[in-house]
Amino acid sequence: MSTAADQGWPWAGPQPSVPPRPRTEPTNGTRPTSVDNSKTRTGGGFNPSIGLAVNKTVVNGKGAPAAPGAGATGGTGGKVPGSDFMSNEDIRAFCEYLRKESRNRATERAMDADHLEAVLRTIPDGGGSLHGARARARRVSRWLRKVAAAEKNIQKYSAMIYGTFEREYESDLRKVGKGRTQPPRPTKFGWR
Repeated sequence: MSTAADQGWPWAGPQPSVPPRPRTEPTNGTRPTSVDNSKTRTGGGFNPSIGLAVNKTVVNGKGAPAAPGAGATGGTGGKVPGSDFMSNEDIRAFCEYLRKESRNRATERAMDADHLEAVLRTIPDGGGSLHGARARARRVSRWLRKVAAAEKNIQKYSAMIYGTFEREYESDLRKVGKGRTQPPRPTKFGWR
């Protein structure tokens, strides 16, 4: 008996004979451009690699002075951005700088607290017992966690500085804002 594909429809005319595709095993990434079908077909294979890299740069001695504007603080020559407080843009830049720096420090301190606790857990007490090591490690690392929480508060308060500044000085900012023109004063109409 022939298949439906071999018979064709009477109105379509004769159909060319096409050999069936051979069934093959799923490839397992043997070619550089191939897909690992054995994992993706069943939904498996999601295995992200998680790693942690910490770079620490230590500079010993004094090198050549950096060019002005080439500092790590965004082109201000080592000065905190916006610390002149001469305009609302300066105040905004200062608050953004504080917020971003404290976010980085909070993350670092939280990771430091975890690392410190992990290291201190492995230290036995004077009698050689690890019975209370976890509690001792938590008591010590608690203070570093409080430092991380304080950095998070710095983030919050830095954002609140600019919000409060805008609210308190809104009318003054409207008067001197860039691109805003003063409305003309109404002239007093008189016959004389």
